[in-house]
Amino acid sequence: MSNLFDDLSDKIKKINSFDDFEQLKLSIITDIHKLKQRDIVKDFQLKKYLKDKNIINSLLVKTSSDLHKVIEESRLRADELNILLNTIPAFVFFKDTRYRYVLVNKSFTNFIDLPENEIIGKTLQDLTFSHLLLSKYSMHEKKVLEEGVEAYNITEKLKKDNQTLWLNTNLAPVKNNQHEIIGLVGISWDITSNKIYEAELKKAKIQAEEGTKTKSQFLANMSHEIRTPLNGILGMAQILNDTKLTKKQKDIVNILTTSGENLLVLINDILDFSKIEAGKINFINKDFRLDKPIREIYDILSRRADEKGLLLYIKFDKNIPVYVNGDEYRFKQVVLNLVNNAIKFTEKGHIKISVEQVGLVEGRHKIKVSVEDTGIGIPEAKKKKLFQSFSQLDPSSTKQYEGTGLGLAISKLLTEMMGGEIGVESQAGKGSVFWFTACFKKGTPPEKVDREKTVERHKRFTNRKISVLVVEDNLINQKISSFSLQKAGMEVTLANNGLEAIELFKEQDFDVILMDVQMPVMDGYEATRKIRKIEKSLNTHIPIIALTANAMQGDAEKCLAAGMDNYISKPFKINKLITILNEIVT
Repeated sequence: MSNLFDDLSDKIKKINSFDDFEQLKLSIITDIHKLKQRDIVKDFQLKKYLKDKNIINSLLVKTSSDLHKVIEESRLRADELNILLNTIPAFVFFKDTRYRYVLVNKSFTNFIDLPENEIIGKTLQDLTFSHLLLSKYSMHEKKVLEEGVEAYNITEKLKKDNQTLWLNTNLAPVKNNQHEIIGLVGISWDITSNKIYEAELKKAKIQAEEGTKTKSQFLANMSHEIRTPLNGILGMAQILNDTKLTKKQKDIVNILTTSGENLLVLINDILDFSKIEAGKINFINKDFRLDKPIREIYDILSRRADEKGLLLYIKFDKNIPVYVNGDEYRFKQVVLNLVNNAIKFTEKGHIKISVEQVGLVEGRHKIKVSVEDTGIGIPEAKKKKLFQSFSQLDPSSTKQYEGTGLGLAISKLLTEMMGGEIGVESQAGKGSVFWFTACFKKGTPPEKVDREKTVERHKRFTNRKISVLVVEDNLINQKISSFSLQKAGMEVTLANNGLEAIELFKEQDFDVILMDVQMPVMDGYEATRKIRKIEKSLNTHIPIIALTANAMQGDAEKCLAAGMDNYISKPFKINKLITILNEIVT
């Protein structure tokens, strides 16, 4: 710009006349315009500079404010994180790749009993308490840092101030923006109280199981003590009933039999409830005809129904399967209880047993059994109590119908164990319909019996009597067994205990042994084991049937484990025992 101004100054100095002016006028005007134009540009540039400066200043002010705000927020977040870390009861710590502590929270320092500045920068091994030198735990830290994997639920037992403590720790790797491992973070919990609670719970469980075992053993003993004389009562009643009696005498015998059977039902209910309550009832699943237990119940209870003038009949749906797989005895037990109740609470009219298939559940047949009666019915308010233990519709001392209130409770539990449910539809004075469902697998028909082989086996006993060794310490039971078996055409030899039985087994040949379980000198289990041991050298096998008053869960399994072939519980039906004997020996 200074050169242009100098040129203009030189041109003006050259004007000495008008002609000089006219000659230089255009050039001087052009230079003046150029100077003016440059001033305008300069002025613009100056203004623009001032404007840009103001903008920059404004941006700097805003940036400074934002930066201050960010710093303040970061400080607040850091304070909050610090408060959080130092408030939570868990022990939180950060370590670098050399296993040195870089951050610990207050709970951690309190547990270690060291200030933070004596922990930071040190490893676990550097610290002065040997009770935390945990080799297994160190291996977990090494794996986290070397492999970059998390480790959860690391439980360690340690000693501190002569106390046993338990810690549970979770570890995770810490990575930078390049996904490089720069350390680890750990969170530990003191789970000592949980461990103490678990130990106490385990102890309480053991005590409860021992209590249940004691109760079960008591019930087993009581069952044995009650069943033994009851077997005498019912056995003698059966024997007496087979003699020539007057009508009045037969009535007395029937009363004895009915009373004894009612007492047996009561004992069985209490035992069943105890077994179910203790969770020690097992189901024995096998193939059976679905209609068989229903028809057997009809045969058993039809006489009772006839005596009350009731019509008892069965209705089978045409779509039910012929054979199913399940526990026939427990299924029959539920149906029998419902039909028994229907007869008990019905004075006139009918009782109908209906059986139908109502669907398939995971490939299993869902069977529904309904028992309809025209009895007294149930008020709506009392329906809820029906399936509760020891609950009765009429608990008063003047009640008309006897019972323990256990039958329906047991039926409910058994039904649920069979994958079903139980319910009732009833109106007071109009009768009831009790129903339940049970799920069974598909069953298969039994193989056809080879009649030629059966006839061949039977020939061995057609020309002579079956020889039975009865091992029984109770005099009454000896008489019942002897009388009944001899009446059936069998030869009977008696032994008072297991030791006598072994000696007789060595001296004589028997077709079958009836073995009591609880006896003095030597029990039935030990006697059976010794007999089986003797048989190995003789290459023979004699059928042994357990004949005992024990009826608790596991009794049958214990008998079979000892080497017995079958099991029958006292009191028993004479016909049932004779049937079993004939099946075994023929």
